[in-house]
Amino acid sequence: MNKLEQYISDHKAHFEEEPPTGHFNRMQQKINHNFRWTVALNWSISIAASIAILFSAGIIWQHIKKPDNNRIMCENTIDMKGCYLNKMNAVASRIEALTKNLDSWDRQQVMTDVQNIIDVTGSGFENEIPKELPANEAKSILSDYYRHNLENLESIANRLNEL
Repeated sequence: MNKLEQYISDHKAHFEEEPPTGHFNRMQQKINHNFRWTVALNWSISIAASIAILFSAGIIWQHIKKPDNNRIMCENTIDMKGCYLNKMNAVASRIEALTKNLDSWDRQQVMTDVQNIIDVTGSGFENEIPKELPANEAKSILSDYYRHNLENLESIANRLNEL
């Protein structure tokens, strides 16, 4: 006989005893109590997971690359720099209109920053690109530089629009 069979035969009388009165009721109450906690915990985890998914989706949605019509329109022009500067001046005008409600100090700070971005863009960055670079790479670098500055201005306009 193995140990399990030996244990069962030695304690056979304990297996045949009826449990104390109310044992099944107490056991059922514990099961129900644990079940309620389990259900509450499952709902809490489900809600937290749903919120995390929505939050993640929102972040991803904001960072999805939107089609960049400004880049396409300006890259195909003869004067790419002029095209971007025109777009930047249009955004600067929009920013100026949005800052009308700010106090004079804040308005001056914003407009100074906007003018600095436009001035830096028009300062001759294209002369600093090595002449050894192929024309398409130089054009891509310039386009990225101009587009980045335009996006900075658009970001300022969007933040002012949210105020």
